[in-house]
Amino acid sequence: MTSDTKARFLGLIGLGTIAVWLTLSLGSGFYLSIMSLRWPKVPVRVISAGVSTASSTLGNLWAPDVEYAYSVKGQAYHSDTIRYLMPPFFEKDQAQAVLAAFPPQAQTRAAYDPQDPARSVLEPGVPAGMWGRILIPLFFWLLTAYIFYEIVHPDRRMLLTSEREPTAQE
Repeated sequence: MTSDTKARFLGLIGLGTIAVWLTLSLGSGFYLSIMSLRWPKVPVRVISAGVSTASSTLGNLWAPDVEYAYSVKGQAYHSDTIRYLMPPFFEKDQAQAVLAAFPPQAQTRAAYDPQDPARSVLEPGVPAGMWGRILIPLFFWLLTAYIFYEIVHPDRRMLLTSEREPTAQE
């Protein structure tokens, strides 16, 4: 194994690690989003609602914050999940539009996980526009597979880079 091949394998391990992380982080969000559609619903009372802000290299980000309370089988719970896979917003008005449905002291409904009643969500299901995110880990897995193929088939790489040798017929 040459040093080039070792370096390629090291890069492949890094790329594979990114693919695994993306799959697990997005996959768990998609799983909870889809499963939340089947969860039972319970009445909730909104305790507080507001918009939090943060700064990044992309600019200012806003995220709606809602805290709500509910009870399941006599046990009281608090949660703050509006939607799974909800990205931050780049405009404050978008975050406030989400909050409009959940003013403080309002009564609404939330879906809760019957296996873990402490897990709940105000808006179950996959948010619009999030299905495209499935393509992100898929791209990294395809890239990892392609690079692995190129590493284990060095003869193919040599054919692409070597000069064409004249044949006996020429």
